[in-house]
Amino acid sequence: MNAVIASLGGKLAERWLSGLALPGLVFVAMAAAAVRLGHAHWWDLRLLRQEVDRLALGPPSRSTGSALLIVLGVVLGSVVAALAAQSLERLVVALWTQDWGRAGEALSRRRRRLWNAAMDHYENALRDKARLLRSADATGALPDTQALARACDRIAVTEPERPTWIGDRMLATAVRVRACYGLDLAAAWPRLWLLLPEETRAPLAVAQADFAAAARRVGWGLLYLALGLLWWPAAVVGLGLAVAGWRQGRGAVSVLADLVEAVVDLHVRALGAALGHPTDGTFGAADGEAVTALLRKDR
Repeated sequence: MNAVIASLGGKLAERWLSGLALPGLVFVAMAAAAVRLGHAHWWDLRLLRQEVDRLALGPPSRSTGSALLIVLGVVLGSVVAALAAQSLERLVVALWTQDWGRAGEALSRRRRRLWNAAMDHYENALRDKARLLRSADATGALPDTQALARACDRIAVTEPERPTWIGDRMLATAVRVRACYGLDLAAAWPRLWLLLPEETRAPLAVAQADFAAAARRVGWGLLYLALGLLWWPAAVVGLGLAVAGWRQGRGAVSVLADLVEAVVDLHVRALGAALGHPTDGTFGAADGEAVTALLRKDR
């Protein structure tokens, strides 16, 4: 057990160093440059070099106490920045996945209208394609229904209910599981997780970590955007980080949603058996409703 705890502590320290401490040090360095240069001297490398030389060769560097205070200030600044990025990570995840209450209703309705219009276009193209294929003397190119399907998926996989694509992508998994198995995924998932072997949990943990890392990258981007008020190049860096994190988040949530749905497909019968509802054949909607009633403790 001591070896396991030591190994876990080393991994946590490594994650802290690579995921938070180093980005925090970079942020502190850029913040120092922003304060010294400002908008007026945004690219004055000579001024920045003079400031570095002053810190490295000036009186503070020759005093042990002053040097320690500078190092302590840098470390504390990086820790504060990392904690701020973690807090913003949680905020970004909430914005990506929640419904925003009344504030998100208008955006959800707009996305729903766009999705319905794209679906109508896709369904009309399917009918036109079927009619052309049945017609022996038909001429002309067939409609590209695959491209139209991808256009629908770019809006949402199922009918939008959330203000964001990422929120709807996770919600689509629950909708599809409910439609296929009659199972409430939110109630079933904690029990399913306990039934999974370690080798099955690992890809899920990696996908979830990738999703969290994407949200944290957006959090760092927001911090750099705020720093851009003092030094505009920081805003450019922040915008790049925010866009990269958003794109990474879309990819990570797709992988995570696919893995969650795959876990349900492969282990839903084991869940039913563990709860006292074994099935001999295919796990159907009636079985899922019975299991959901057991999970919800319905009387």
